[in-house]
Amino acid sequence: MKMIKLLFTLLLLVIGSNSQAQVLKKLKEKAEQAVEKKVNQTMDKTVEKAVNKTADGVEKAVNKTVDKVTTSKAPNPDAKNSPTQNTATKPIVDNEAFEDYRTEHFLISGIAPQIGDPCAAKEELQAKPGKYFTSDQYPWPLARAEYFKKLSTTSEKATGKQVLNQIENLEQQSRTNFTLAGGNWETYYSTEGYQYAGNVRLADYRFQTAFHEYLCIRNKVERNSEYNTVLRVYVNSLPLNTLDRYLSNAFSDNLGNYAYKDWKNFKAGIASPKIELLNYLSAKNQELIEIINSDKGFWQDVPENEIRKNTYEHVYRYWFVKKADVPLLLPVSRKEYLESLLEYYDREALYLPKSTNYTLQSAAQRLRYFGDLPAILANKKAIVNKVLKENSTEWLTKQAVVNVQEDTYLNQKQNLPEYSSDLTFHKFYDNEKDARSLYKYNPAYFSDIQNTATPKFMSIAFRYVSKPAHLRLINNFTDKFDGNAWLRLIK
Repeated sequence: MKMIKLLFTLLLLVIGSNSQAQVLKKLKEKAEQAVEKKVNQTMDKTVEKAVNKTADGVEKAVNKTVDKVTTSKAPNPDAKNSPTQNTATKPIVDNEAFEDYRTEHFLISGIAPQIGDPCAAKEELQAKPGKYFTSDQYPWPLARAEYFKKLSTTSEKATGKQVLNQIENLEQQSRTNFTLAGGNWETYYSTEGYQYAGNVRLADYRFQTAFHEYLCIRNKVERNSEYNTVLRVYVNSLPLNTLDRYLSNAFSDNLGNYAYKDWKNFKAGIASPKIELLNYLSAKNQELIEIINSDKGFWQDVPENEIRKNTYEHVYRYWFVKKADVPLLLPVSRKEYLESLLEYYDREALYLPKSTNYTLQSAAQRLRYFGDLPAILANKKAIVNKVLKENSTEWLTKQAVVNVQEDTYLNQKQNLPEYSSDLTFHKFYDNEKDARSLYKYNPAYFSDIQNTATPKFMSIAFRYVSKPAHLRLINNFTDKFDGNAWLRLIK
């Protein structure tokens, strides 16, 4: 650069013309600019290299942390692959590497946005403070008016309201020192009427609080009317709808009014006790049953090591609150199952001849789909009675394990009539594919009930997704879960 300046100075001395001097002056300025640009480019490369080196170091540190956490959470190859979790297992968001990966979403700042406020993208709203809506503030007045509509008596409504208020208080206490971000946490109550746990009539009512994310639509803040993360508490019921793959009603109700014990006085729309077979539950996961009966820890339907990060795939985590030392569910013995089949066959004899499938068929079609109906039903009963008679007491007291799919295949293999061969007994199973163990509600668990809304047990289901704002909610609830406080609600 000094050499260039020297050359231009010599030239100016030699050339005395003002016009020439002006031209050379401009040439000098351009030359200096070119040199400065070259220097700046060299400096930029040096800085970029330094930044990249630093970034590489940070990335390596994060990857090292991720590898460490992943290794610590890797499943034991000798352990049984099960979705069961408990309070000794840290949930996914205790993973520091994942929090570092999404640090920007955890830096909550500013004020809660209003619907209609300007925005650039949904991502910027993730770090905005959220809003809480209690059950009294739930945005839809019509929904609030329906909270206790399906409970019949004044005392049941009062009990239901008191219990749901207590549940709401516990949920609120779990959020002490917790800052919501990215959306609304909206609470409401609902009642489902009545249902039977075996022969015990119970009011079925529920608490729900859901996370409605902020959205940025056409550069304006909107509330997502749908939700992915939601906490539900089921009072006096098990959430069989979401547990269906692992725990469900064992058999379908295909008998019309004859499915009910007092079928002669059955009234549609009124919950009534059913015959024994239709009260059974079938379970495919023994560890879930142990959690339900022990009231210890939680159970999750997806193992931690199988949860894909930063997705909207639903994961369910369950807690079950019940009286200590008394099992809620009991195994159904083989003898109980076989005797309940005999009762079911008796009801079939009443129902099938009056069913639409039977009465609207031609004689040929009846023979094809039902066979000689009295003879078919008599044969089914004879098979069961033979099994009851020929097997020992020890064999009959073992737990009944059934496989409806395999039984249906055997029916077809033996060319049994489709509509009248339902639940023909073939054998008991062990742990074959699709086999399920049978359970029933424990009659001794339920003491004398004066008020059906009295909370006898509760199921807590927290559905979440592995997005940062959602993970903060499930992680906080799990960390703050106070089992003893929940247990005090059970009467």
